[in-house]
Amino acid sequence: MSKKIPALIRSLLLTGLLSLFAVQTSNAQPTYNKREMRGVWIATVANIDYPSSRKLGTEEKITELKNMLVNLKDAGINTIFFQVRTECDALYQSSIEPWSYWLTGKQGQAPDPFFDPLQVAVEESHKLGMELHAWFNPYRAVKNPGEYTPAQNHVAVQHPDWILSFKDYQMLNPGMPQVEDFIVSVMDDVMGRYDIDGIHFDDYFYPYGPKVQFEDTATYKAYPRGISNIDDWRRDNINKLMARLYKSIQSKKPYIKFGISPFGIVENKYTGTNGFESYKILYCDPLNWIENKIVDYVLPQLYWDMNHEKAPFAKLLPWWAKVTKPALLTIGLYSSNFLGDKFKGSPSELQNQMRMIRSTDNVFGEVFFSAKSISKNRAGFADSLRYNFYLYPALPPAMPWKITGVPAAPEKCTVNYKDGKITINWSKSVSSLTGNYVIYRFESADSLNINDPRAIRAVIPKEQLSYSDYMAFPRDVTYAVTTLSREGSESIPLFVKLQFKSN
Repeated sequence: MSKKIPALIRSLLLTGLLSLFAVQTSNAQPTYNKREMRGVWIATVANIDYPSSRKLGTEEKITELKNMLVNLKDAGINTIFFQVRTECDALYQSSIEPWSYWLTGKQGQAPDPFFDPLQVAVEESHKLGMELHAWFNPYRAVKNPGEYTPAQNHVAVQHPDWILSFKDYQMLNPGMPQVEDFIVSVMDDVMGRYDIDGIHFDDYFYPYGPKVQFEDTATYKAYPRGISNIDDWRRDNINKLMARLYKSIQSKKPYIKFGISPFGIVENKYTGTNGFESYKILYCDPLNWIENKIVDYVLPQLYWDMNHEKAPFAKLLPWWAKVTKPALLTIGLYSSNFLGDKFKGSPSELQNQMRMIRSTDNVFGEVFFSAKSISKNRAGFADSLRYNFYLYPALPPAMPWKITGVPAAPEKCTVNYKDGKITINWSKSVSSLTGNYVIYRFESADSLNINDPRAIRAVIPKEQLSYSDYMAFPRDVTYAVTTLSREGSESIPLFVKLQFKSN
């Protein structure tokens, strides 16, 4: 909706739109949660989401990214997974790896005029009250050899002995200690220089195909670590990296969340499925990460229909919900497929999956692949989120094991009303834990309950100490402002009442 429309008119229009949408969906009203991850992956590899073209100028790329983030926020998204490393490259200024081909059209070439996409993404996401998780592909070095010329400082050029080569794919060798050191150095660099909220890995560990055979046999013989089976050794290579990275995060910025998005099937024996087994081919071992508490969240890619012949969503979701504690579980949904022209299944497939997620214990939201399916409102799905599933804002899920304290509440809150506009101001809370602020609105004195998700009006960035609300017809209401910490703890509420004199 255009920002040029006066705010009061927008408020009245929104009321009408909500009423209309409520009639259309009266038989399928969602439940609402105060805390859930509502995320999207912004994929940069192959220009899936961003930038839409490597040929765009700097200003066009900046504007495109900002507009995408605003559209996602308007749809109700609260967590951004921004792909910053696709093939041992960088969509940020790095002294370790070259600028990405997918950003400028030439690997190693900086944007001209200069800008830093990760810095823009972090700043703009935070201005909108959203979390920004830096998404890395840990091992992929060259997606399609020969597609473009690698930069001279690319790891495949500098250290060809670190590379496992396949017919159409090159990857860092997970069994080499030098590779582990290199990957951790990249993560530490980003964590140290950017105000990110999370570090996120996708599911490209060992190749999807062809399956690794003898390519790493010499490495196994050189660094066996007392492991007698090469398959177990491969899984341990990945698990060891994850544990080391988590320890590094905890020692440097413990509020940063670390999560991985594994392929949706671990082994068919667990779920009665009949699909690709990531445990045996990708050497992906999420049960180990959960058991050893080296991830904060697990985000499995459950990319299939509810009743898929080989991998039904309806079977996979309950299994993940049972095995994921103590890590937090969110679900990856394939919105680009289900909202695409070629999809022949139920037009309400995504909505049905979201309803199942909300009705299943120990599941804390969903993340959509990919961002443009939401930012471009494919098949009206962003409207379905905004006016139905995400009608009220939600706070990111709390992770109790990361919480170090409770932030102080805001101070000196005031509220004023003029010509349909309500302005709330407060003073910054005196707390080193301060993250964002949360605004609640209550229509009666009997409903002052900040655990009611329907009372949430907005999540406000910590630099902003005011909020504007709108009311067509003056009446008494009560607002509350709370402080969130970066880890997710919430202060006690500071209440302020807007009261009109009786005639």
